[in-house]
Amino acid sequence: MTATISVKVEGPVGLDEPAELLEELARETGLAWRLETAGEQGTLDGGLAVAMLEALVSGAAGAVVQVAAQRAIDVWRGRRLDPPTVTIIVQPPQPPQPTEPQRSDDPEGS
Repeated sequence: MTATISVKVEGPVGLDEPAELLEELARETGLAWRLETAGEQGTLDGGLAVAMLEALVSGAAGAVVQVAAQRAIDVWRGRRLDPPTVTIIVQPPQPPQPTEPQRSDDPEGS
């Protein structure tokens, strides 16, 4: 089963800053992250942008990855004069959904 770890960046960011955080997270955690942006892609004028970075975590590695992600975020934020708000969201693995039994198309139930 896999959990999802997301990093949400809200606030003014430069054009390359989400990609830099993506690289920092990948380097620190060893996971493949994907980047989704909402609002403006990146701004030169300090406009608001939201970036979501997500990775899948298997097994009990979630806590270790969360610590590594926080370390990467702290390094990334430390290089900025006015760093944006960054939130880590961990979604635990979802239990398997029960499947319905196969029904027969035979109206007589045979």
